[in-house]
Amino acid sequence: MNLLRLPLTLALASLLSLTLPSPASTCSPPTPPTPNLTYKASIKAVRGHRPYMEDEFIVSPGSKFVGVFDGHGGSKVSQYLRDELYGKFKEKCKGGGIEEVVEALKDSFKEVDSEVQSVKKWSYQGSTAVVCYMHDDEETGEVTIVSANVGDSRAVLSRGGKAKDLTVDHKPNDKREKARIKKLGGKVSWFGFRDNKGKPIPGSGVYRINGNLAVARAIGDRTETPFVSSEVEVLNYKVEEGDEFIVLASDGVWDVMTSEETVDFVHQMLRGSVGALPSGEGTRKAVLKMSDWAMKEGDDSDIIQKALSMRKKKMAKYLVEESMRRGSSDNICAIVLWLERGEGVSRSDTSAKN
Repeated sequence: MNLLRLPLTLALASLLSLTLPSPASTCSPPTPPTPNLTYKASIKAVRGHRPYMEDEFIVSPGSKFVGVFDGHGGSKVSQYLRDELYGKFKEKCKGGGIEEVVEALKDSFKEVDSEVQSVKKWSYQGSTAVVCYMHDDEETGEVTIVSANVGDSRAVLSRGGKAKDLTVDHKPNDKREKARIKKLGGKVSWFGFRDNKGKPIPGSGVYRINGNLAVARAIGDRTETPFVSSEVEVLNYKVEEGDEFIVLASDGVWDVMTSEETVDFVHQMLRGSVGALPSGEGTRKAVLKMSDWAMKEGDDSDIIQKALSMRKKKMAKYLVEESMRRGSSDNICAIVLWLERGEGVSRSDTSAKN
């Protein structure tokens, strides 16, 4: 069907009825990963309903190193991570295998934390951190996702349309963290509502360490050590056929969406009708009028591909909007890293605003 030969009203009606292919054909890399890839990343960071912005992020050239940092008590530590962590990693990681990458990440986090701890005026500030590094082996052609996290920011992989957590949330009530804190003489308590049996009601409060922080690991927080640990947890995963994208986000997303819901939402947005996105109409402005698009493009395939490309560029924005629609009142930062060859970064809008 050639839309250029149709009257404008019929062309628009046809466009609105077009649907994108299934998730498997829209997200999966068309060819197996190869060494020295660059990746495309969609980014969105907003202040949300808070009076201040403490979330930060880093995306390296080629998007092979991406990270989200969620500050608390102030923004200085998350900003320091944004400015210093990647540079230290580059200095320490001069190539080599996964073991070298893991050690470089651990050393970089340790060095940044040491520098933050030395600044007395930051004693009551801290930040979580989640990072993913795409390592490609020039000899074997294998690509490996190396994840590193401190705290409750999270990285999630879409593998064949299903969610796979790449990190473990370091919450005070996590079995490992709770045992560590108690062994040090600390206390983990629930601050929120309880049911008639005295059990905590999920979503009505949080677990805190010694009545203060609601996170068990963080960079900084000198006044909370050793109960709040700065030890980074580094894991790695071989990229497989069917691996589609990674979502890294602060808890402004994870407080209102599960990993599965997040992955499902991205797929839903990819397969929605061209020109008709579900919800959020009042906050999304058309980049190009559909009538102009119909006149510019020569066939249906071009239009569908351009719509898909535009949605991938704006996916982090859509995810942040959905989190706010579901009631998130925190700062929110999200990165969607597409596991296919690309060119550079798409910052849909990284300004801090309501």
